[in-house]
Amino acid sequence: MLAAAVLLITNVTVIDGTGAMPGPPTSVLIRNGRIASVGEVRTPPRGAEVLDGEGKFLIPGLWDMHTHVLSDADQAFPKLLAAGVTGIRNMHVEAADSLAIALRVRSEVEQGMRAGPRVVANGPILDGPNPVFAGSIAVGDAPTARRSVRLLKQRGVDFVKVYDLLPRDAYFAIAAEARRLHLPFAGHVPIWVTAEEAARSGQRSIEHLSGVFEACTADGKVDGELKRAMNLWAITRTISAQQMHAAVRKAAATYDASICEPLLAVFAAKRVWQCPTLCMLGELQKAGMTVVRQMKDAGVMLLAGTDAGNKGSEPGDSLHRELELLVEAGLNPMEALQSATRNAASYLGKEKEWGTIEKGRVADLVLLDANPLEDIRHTRRIAAVVVRGRVVPSHP
Repeated sequence: MLAAAVLLITNVTVIDGTGAMPGPPTSVLIRNGRIASVGEVRTPPRGAEVLDGEGKFLIPGLWDMHTHVLSDADQAFPKLLAAGVTGIRNMHVEAADSLAIALRVRSEVEQGMRAGPRVVANGPILDGPNPVFAGSIAVGDAPTARRSVRLLKQRGVDFVKVYDLLPRDAYFAIAAEARRLHLPFAGHVPIWVTAEEAARSGQRSIEHLSGVFEACTADGKVDGELKRAMNLWAITRTISAQQMHAAVRKAAATYDASICEPLLAVFAAKRVWQCPTLCMLGELQKAGMTVVRQMKDAGVMLLAGTDAGNKGSEPGDSLHRELELLVEAGLNPMEALQSATRNAASYLGKEKEWGTIEKGRVADLVLLDANPLEDIRHTRRIAAVVVRGRVVPSHP
């Protein structure tokens, strides 16, 4: 997708994503895919494409920070762009050639061969000797763990994803090798590792609140029940996912905020991001909302993610639902919006590239017909999407 040489958005209210309240309507000038200025432009540059923003609101492009869509990019990418999702963090491709698929699709977007959101991708999951998902790398010990991290670094992944069944020694070896190679690692908290240990080991983000309910339950038996269930399942596959989920539900039902305070303080101090995917927690959603509210109050950093590509999470639409749930959980609309814009850029170390509407930033933008700060549901009222300085021509 080649950028238009010059694009001018006029008379628009800018919600720049920095946290500042919007000022009066103004203009945003874009040259060669980047924001050249935010301020009044009296005369459009010669040859500029002009987009009238009167009565509309401009926000940074949205990021879905937990997706599984690369194996179905032909179907998913148009939906994501139409929903204003201009960037994704893809967490796994469930296929034997998962790494090849992730690298190929990411490259196609970067080179302009495929229209789609920016892609940050891990390739395959690192899981235990008997992995949960196809395409994962089976890791049973520390030497294999270190070799796997080196391999993924050499192949050019953006980060490493850890999963439920990793043995303790393998997990800590992954953490050490990733730290040595300056390669972020993220994902689930394995069942033989505590959430606090994960935070202190340098895990960059924790998905789905994994490990949190178990750490914060008032029922001291729950964690042991879950470990026994998952251990049996990992070895024999004779126990059902429903039985494992029952143990997690029991932990969520006995969640104790006072028990969780020290853990959340560690998350905040160690800058361990949380991607709760509230839209996919199902029966755990009420407890999840309580945890997210407490995390916000404790200063824990939050990302908007949806598990898009999995059953029940439609690419694009699910991100708007996640923003709505974050507001229900206690974030204000600006904070929810930032979880999918500025926070995503900060997590990725790209604060000077995207995530806010400022001079020099990449021009990934969404034009809305109504103010999302008044009602977060207004992020659905999309008038236009701009990717790399170019107006996406149509919605599916």
